Amino acid sequence: MRLLVWAFLAILACFNFTGDNRRSKLHINNSKLYIGKVVNNIQVGPLTGNKNLSLGVKNVLAEAAQDKGLELVGDPMDADIVINVELVYLDIEQSKSNLSVFHKDESSVIIKMRGTTYDGVGKQIQSILVEDKSTETSTSTFLINDGGQFNSQVARQAVKKTCVLLANKLL
Repeated sequence: MRLLVWAFLAILACFNFTGDNRRSKLHINNSKLYIGKVVNNIQVGPLTGNKNLSLGVKNVLAEAAQDKGLELVGDPMDADIVINVELVYLDIEQSKSNLSVFHKDESSVIIKMRGTTYDGVGKQIQSILVEDKSTETSTSTFLINDGGQFNSQVARQAVKKTCVLLANKLL
């Protein structure tokens, strides 16, 4: 009889524990998010002060937040969480190697973003700096003059990867 009572209590404790986890996840998934300012504070490079980069970051963050189950709202007063983003650094690293007729080019776009989350009353919850990069490798058996042009596709990939990383760490 005692064994039956202990088994019943153990099963009951497991249900309560599982129920609490579901409630906390449900609360996070039902949170309302407002994406506030996205400020481009990049000081050097081809995208210094570029407003389009800020808009692109805002769109990718919105997509990443919706993937996490958050509801986007248009007014910060209606939000449970407000996120502001500062673009801190963007640089392009290029490396080339040539051996006879073999040619290899690597272009990496490195981007750093600082994200800050606030609760509904404006109290800062968390601030985090993330960095990520996207690399494009081009190889050929002939010498090709690329002219060192900036590849916007690699930049878009770097922005997307960094935004998703920021959303995963903040939300």
